[in-house]
Amino acid sequence: MAETIGQAVAVSFNHTIIGAHDPAVSAEFYRVVIGARDAPGWGVFTNLILDDQTLLQFAAAPVNDSVHMAFLMSEAEFHRGLRMLQQLEVQYWADPRMERPGEVSEEAGLRVYFRDPSGHFLEMLTQPYV
Repeated sequence: MAETIGQAVAVSFNHTIIGAHDPAVSAEFYRVVIGARDAPGWGVFTNLILDDQTLLQFAAAPVNDSVHMAFLMSEAEFHRGLRMLQQLEVQYWADPRMERPGEVSEEAGLRVYFRDPSGHFLEMLTQPYV
């Protein structure tokens, strides 16, 4: 073990593979709603990148709808993404139990929950939980 337990080590999230019914359709949804940008693809992956350099890799795979991903963004990006959800007629909720449809939570920053084309449960928020 290179570092001893208790020592601070720099760690960041690098990439995730997102199973999709149609990787191209899902990637386009994340481009439009989340604001992700194209990244070089290879193999079976359609790749996008976020502003913090996190790589999103879409691949044709069985989809588990229990996957949840939250995207922290500025208020301007949040409002842009919300407009895109509305234009695309994607249902969204102010709460994770989906009891407040068509609303935006303002309890701790701005927050909405919605599903991507493959059914993954996504969240856009303007304030981190921690």
